[in-house]
Amino acid sequence: MNRPPNRLQVPGYQVMEYLGKGARSTIWRIRDRGGNHTYALKRVTKQPGDDDRYFQQAINEFEIARRFDHPAVRQCYRLRRVRRMLKVAELHLFMELCEGQSCQGSRPEEVAEVMRVFQQVAEAVHHMHVRGYLHADIKPNNVIVAADGTVKLVDFGQSCPIGTIKERIQGTPDFIAPEQVFCRPLDARTDVFNFGAALYWTLTGRAIPTVLPKSNAGVQLREEMRLVPPERHNPEVPPPLSRLVADCIETDPKRRPGSMKEVAGRLDLIAHSMSRNGKGGAAPDAQPAAGPSEPAPE
Repeated sequence: MNRPPNRLQVPGYQVMEYLGKGARSTIWRIRDRGGNHTYALKRVTKQPGDDDRYFQQAINEFEIARRFDHPAVRQCYRLRRVRRMLKVAELHLFMELCEGQSCQGSRPEEVAEVMRVFQQVAEAVHHMHVRGYLHADIKPNNVIVAADGTVKLVDFGQSCPIGTIKERIQGTPDFIAPEQVFCRPLDARTDVFNFGAALYWTLTGRAIPTVLPKSNAGVQLREEMRLVPPERHNPEVPPPLSRLVADCIETDPKRRPGSMKEVAGRLDLIAHSMSRNGKGGAAPDAQPAAGPSEPAPE
């Protein structure tokens, strides 16, 4: 059972339950005393010696997430600053309460269900791109599926405008794109890579080889990044879906699908074929999925 690290009080709200924690943050279920609306509240605190990184991520999440209105994108409603001695000591981010389990915490067993979930994620990310922003940290832990099947894409702390060049590496090692590791300009194809890596893990329970392995403390550019097609780990994955995943996680962005709209369209076609024949509609001469290409030279 989760235990709250310390007591939280929010004027005008009843604090109902401690839900979990992240880096310098805790998540709580709260209720509006007047309207009886329930929210998730992210409480971000600053410790002695901290820089403003965690505060900036919370502010960034609020400023960017409030621009979206897609049903599969978590809504952020309000940012409250808590001051002590005239300095901001805490930030409270009021968010849509997303009930359910993440794809990482409860991986869907059926390929058809994985397809259904990631079709909605693809549409949500395309909505973000149309508004001019990237998610930049798509991973199974940021995809929440409720008991009724509702899908929500969450956590916009690393989101940024399309074309951003970040000053430091940001991303999750098992899902990070090469251009994120080398601090190059980020565009829609960056989210395509993250999406493909997240889809691979959700289909197989295994991570792809990336240029920033979780087991390595530093950046290591691997000379060979051999991808085992997801259909070999999970024989229920149809070859067209396996090829789409491989296309998304090409090392060279130019070799990936150019937009999330294209990815969503291919997912729709595959889902239609699966519902029609249960095999994904693979052509008789379909080739196995190829691994990502070698990275372009610096």
